[in-house]
Amino acid sequence: MTKKNLCPKCGSKKMKWQDPQLGIWECKNCGYRGSVAVKDGSVEKKVREAKKMEMLSWKRQLR
Repeated sequence: MTKKNLCPKCGSKKMKWQDPQLGIWECKNCGYRGSVAVKDGSVEKKVREAKKMEMLSWKRQLR
């Protein structure tokens, strides 16, 4: 089983090499660009949960 590269910002699996020579990744989901790509499935779950909580908090502030 191979692990996918995940976006450290949104947890998406839609990470592609932007510039392999410089080691730059780009997330096709949120637009993140950087040298970090996560390969741990448990981190993906934590990132998604954090984003979900962030959105709930933001919606509460709008009320």
